[in-house]
Amino acid sequence: MSLAERPNPRPRLVSGLWCHHDRDQFMMSETQIAMTTAAARDAAEDEVLAKLRIALAEFTAGTFGQVGDELHAVGHTFGTDRKNGHSPGGHGSDEIVAVSLLLRIGGELTSAIADLFADGRQYAAAALLRQMVEIEYLAWAFQTQDKNAERWLRSTREERETFFKPSKLRQASNGKFRGKDYGFHCELGGHPVPGSFTLLKKDGALGQLLLSDLLGHTGRIWDHILDWADANPWAAPILVRHREEMWRRYTEWKAADTLTRLPPPR
Repeated sequence: MSLAERPNPRPRLVSGLWCHHDRDQFMMSETQIAMTTAAARDAAEDEVLAKLRIALAEFTAGTFGQVGDELHAVGHTFGTDRKNGHSPGGHGSDEIVAVSLLLRIGGELTSAIADLFADGRQYAAAALLRQMVEIEYLAWAFQTQDKNAERWLRSTREERETFFKPSKLRQASNGKFRGKDYGFHCELGGHPVPGSFTLLKKDGALGQLLLSDLLGHTGRIWDHILDWADANPWAAPILVRHREEMWRRYTEWKAADTLTRLPPPR
């Protein structure tokens, strides 16, 4: 049963953000673009909102790390993979351990990105931000495709090139993820390109825009992990303990931060 078919589907943390895939047809006039740009800069330069974004990033990083640690303990202990000789690492459930690893990586990256933006090192922060896009792809793959999590944990480099490259996952998503969005991150800090000077100008408003984008990715990662946990009785209790506070904080941020209502890059 899909999420939409459930009697009381769980609300998404970040549906509708400017970087979300379902806004591909959004069109604006030149006047609307100018007004949106001015409003975005005002929102980005708002010190109260800047503190709210940083606080949410720090909270998210801590939550990802804590949940990742808890899932690792469960995944290493419980399950049949070790008994059946299927886990190269000797884990009870390679699937749970894979999800735990993805969350711990995401938590550390989120913390580092927030610190770099706060410190004004925007190019370095943007370079790490592209990795969060790839983590979102993997979180979706772990949620939607059976055995992908354990397959990823056990994979060789050659197998990851075949099945888990960003381009392969975008293709498998049937339009859920736009190549244009990934390319945006590649050009804006993901690779050393001439346009990188934009991030070296110490424009705090641009840094805040990208910080808001980071929170869009972390929110969607969390949504995918929650959906994955719905089908995993060993993991679900851990996610339930953190669900309400994450929902409360992201709802507060979305209501306050007008950057979440910008159109996607075209």
